[in-house]
Amino acid sequence: MRLHLAALLALVLSACSKPENLSYRIVATKPHDPMCYTQGLEFWNGRLFESGGGYGVSTVREVNPANGEVLRRRPMAKHVFAEGITILNNELWVLSWKEKTAFVLEPDTFKFLRLHEYPGEGWGLTHDGTHLIMSDGSATLRFIDPKDFSEKKRLTVTDGKREVVMLNELEHVDGVIYANIYQSDRIARISADTGKVTGWLDLAALRKQLPQPHRAEELNGIARDPKTGRFLVTGKLWPKSFEIEIGN
Repeated sequence: MRLHLAALLALVLSACSKPENLSYRIVATKPHDPMCYTQGLEFWNGRLFESGGGYGVSTVREVNPANGEVLRRRPMAKHVFAEGITILNNELWVLSWKEKTAFVLEPDTFKFLRLHEYPGEGWGLTHDGTHLIMSDGSATLRFIDPKDFSEKKRLTVTDGKREVVMLNELEHVDGVIYANIYQSDRIARISADTGKVTGWLDLAALRKQLPQPHRAEELNGIARDPKTGRFLVTGKLWPKSFEIEIGN
């Protein structure tokens, strides 16, 4: 009975706990292509990959993480609006916004390998080592089998009793999902097990460090460098990216 009550109390306390306000420290500021409408950002084997959206201008690119130089790029079809990307099992996955299609590319050459169709919209994309994890602009995260793109489970993201919508670009780190919130400069830290928001990171102050004039829109793009544990963040049409350390 005591164990049962202790477990119940732990669940109640967990449900009532409020998300932390996360701190951060800027480690470095780097150039970023101000023409890139950033949708996805991903470190892989010490290399940096990025997708840029827009009908007729969508691209997938490899970027020099040290100086933001675009090393190579692949244009997407003119009818495709590229969204989130991730790399799993040596394959680069690219979502599309309204085209209901995920494209699979070879990351070293950007050679097309295959495609998969899915219902609804595609926004952000990451993986947990086994499943792809995608957002669609709602409060729902879908866990996807990369073999056939079948949906294995759904997770509703909540802050207390409120559903958190407009989930966009994603990054999974050790059981935690970081998600850009579209039309804001905030990032939610989410439990990949429960969907509960455990922390909020407000990066609105980064805008003040962007050189004028600029056309910068929302913060979008989260990539964790496994070598340093630091995060690279940027935004749609931002002329800069920022390497940051996230605190508690």
